[in-house]
Amino acid sequence: MKNFWTRFLFGLLYASVITLTIFYSKFSFKIFITILSIIVLKEFFDLINFKNYFFFLIFLFFIWIPRNLIANDLFITTTCIISLISNIYCTILLFFKRNFKFSKINFSSSLLYITTSFFFMIQIHGYGNFFSPLYLFLFFSSTWVNNTFAYLIGSRFGKNKILEEISPNKTWEGFFGGFIASLTFIFFMEYYLNLFNMYWIILAIMLPITSLIGDLLQSLYKRKANQKDSGNLIPGHGGVFDRMDSVIYSALYYYLFLKII
Repeated sequence: MKNFWTRFLFGLLYASVITLTIFYSKFSFKIFITILSIIVLKEFFDLINFKNYFFFLIFLFFIWIPRNLIANDLFITTTCIISLISNIYCTILLFFKRNFKFSKINFSSSLLYITTSFFFMIQIHGYGNFFSPLYLFLFFSSTWVNNTFAYLIGSRFGKNKILEEISPNKTWEGFFGGFIASLTFIFFMEYYLNLFNMYWIILAIMLPITSLIGDLLQSLYKRKANQKDSGNLIPGHGGVFDRMDSVIYSALYYYLFLKII
């Protein structure tokens, strides 16, 4: 019970700061996400025992990219293709080649799926013809709802493991508990805000799945490093990478969803 309250209070603090920066301004969110992205990359490098911090510049480039490049459709399209290939490649590693070693292609794919995700979070925050933070807030909040109820239901009723050798605590009961909770949350958000019209159901199905894959993929990195958590910055949760694994993987797909509907 003590661990639950520690997890709850620090999770609430994290969510509150994220929400505040999202609604305050584009600049405030960009500053905060820059800090989080640097910590995530540091934790990832620690997991794979990599010390070349030159790659931090890639993070900074994707977050603070000049506006004239963002306006370039070719750049956006290229980034989407590279990110999608990296995501798919890492997903294949998760489900079919879990005994992989960090070769150049495996490292590059992992690095790209992480770094480009923060670029898409920034783009989601600027979605629309005027400042409308609700789209990004819904992305984060629905993921939080999914993960929270997956944890609660899985802890109480979980019996059937999803990938026990990767994440022993992840169960199908927890997944469907989070799925139903996030679907209900997105339904009510759509009912009152009318953000996606009939396409909300696609989002409600997609996010729990991408959240689970992101969680499992990050767990794979930890298992290969023989670590329980990616860090210890957030009591009850571990590192920032532990807290953001789902949104990091899902950001690309949510961005594509917004562009397609």
